[in-house]
Amino acid sequence: MHKHYIDMFVCPLCHNQLKWDIKDEDKDRIINADVTCSSCQSVYEVRDEIAVFLTNELSRNDLWEQSESGLEKYLKENPDIYEKLMNTPEEELNGADYWFKALYFEMKKDYMTSSRMFKEALKKIYTQDYIEGWKSQIDFIINNIESNKPIIDIASGKGYLVEKLLKQTNNYVVATDFSPTVLARNKEYYKYKGLYDRLSLIAFDARKTPFKDNSIEMLTSNMGLQNIEQPGEVIKEMDRITKGTFMPIMFFIDEDDKIHLDFFNKYLSTAYATRDNAIETFKRAGWNVNIANSFLANIKPTPEGEILKGVGIDGFPIVDTKIEFCVLQARK
Repeated sequence: MHKHYIDMFVCPLCHNQLKWDIKDEDKDRIINADVTCSSCQSVYEVRDEIAVFLTNELSRNDLWEQSESGLEKYLKENPDIYEKLMNTPEEELNGADYWFKALYFEMKKDYMTSSRMFKEALKKIYTQDYIEGWKSQIDFIINNIESNKPIIDIASGKGYLVEKLLKQTNNYVVATDFSPTVLARNKEYYKYKGLYDRLSLIAFDARKTPFKDNSIEMLTSNMGLQNIEQPGEVIKEMDRITKGTFMPIMFFIDEDDKIHLDFFNKYLSTAYATRDNAIETFKRAGWNVNIANSFLANIKPTPEGEILKGVGIDGFPIVDTKIEFCVLQARK
């Protein structure tokens, strides 16, 4: 983690001052440190350059850790399936099997193979409309970034938006996620890509962040808001920490799409499921909002594995439908 972010942090639980006991550092980064809240005595850390500000009071499922450890265990226990997955020509693998084969190479730190395969996997998994709509939102954000301001990206996951920001801007970027597993992967991946110099990695839950009030000038997210379980007051938390602009990439379903509204209601939240719901959710939290770069896309359910039987990529959509990709520009 870059040292220049220290002054932005508070305890994510009580928002009081932190005490930093830095164990290892270099010119620009904190490598290892113990971090303690001066008020509630909560303990956090920086380990191997990744800051971890997770709290115990919020439940979470680290799906990245589960999928990686589960895949490796499954393939070890089923060598015949491993051989079939590895020896089947790439063009014959369906989208799900192809994606998990790429994940396996990534776990083995063969980033040359995995990064190539993940790009090809998108074409096997998603419709052309989906890919074009999503990429157009990333391009819109890149073209609307203000120079020289650090960018905090919420719920970065594998960091598709983060990678573009590092390649196409000169800004410092912070990739965040509640999964230390995916952030550790990101550290190795971005070092391999030669993109690590301006990147910091911080693990926290977006519902309780470690940032001071009004400390962030530029906040982004690549469909991260809609993937947060039990989002609760997360948008109020984004309002608390931001003093400038929040540009999340969003997708909206039609308000008459009852099948998927029920799906969002059951598994995620309807607060950001439709255009009207999202605008109202942001406005209630004190934001001024504008929908930009709207792109209507026809999408289909993503495939399940044929070699890795029943293994899927996304639970959404359940049936063929249409969504609206956009960037929701939110300002204080």
